[in-house]
Amino acid sequence: SFPQQWGAMADPFVEHAVQASLISFLDKKLLVILRDGRNIIGTLRTFDQFSNIVLVNASEREVAGNMYHDTKKGGVYLIRGENVVMMGDIDGKVERAEMRKVDKEQLEQQREKMKKEDITDHSKTMAFEDDL
Repeated sequence: SFPQQWGAMADPFVEHAVQASLISFLDKKLLVILRDGRNIIGTLRTFDQFSNIVLVNASEREVAGNMYHDTKKGGVYLIRGENVVMMGDIDGKVERAEMRKVDKEQLEQQREKMKKEDITDHSKTMAFEDDL
C-alpha cells in the first residue's frame, strides 16, 4: 500500500494495474530513460509496489545520431521508480539495423561533428518494439 504521508490511500486497483503491467517486462531487455537524461539498458529482474526496479547486466547507453556506445555499470542496478521517465523493451532487430555500435572515441567524434554542423542530437529518440 502507499505511504500515509501521500494523504488519501491510493486505489488498490491502480496499484494492481501498475504491478501487472511491469510483470510483462520481467526477464526482458529494457531501455530505461531516467529523469537526469541517462539511458540505462538491462534485464528487468524484479520491482516493488513503488515501481522501484532492479536491472541485471546493466549498462549506460550514450547515443549520437545513429551511433551508440554502451558502458557496463556492473551486475545489478537499482533504480528508484520516481526517477524513471520511460521504459520499454528493446527490439534487437531494429537496434542492429538502424543503430551502429562504436567505441567511446568514435561516439565523441560523432558528437563533435554534429555540433559543428549544428545537427540536433536525437539521442533521446530510440526505437521501441511498439514503435514498429
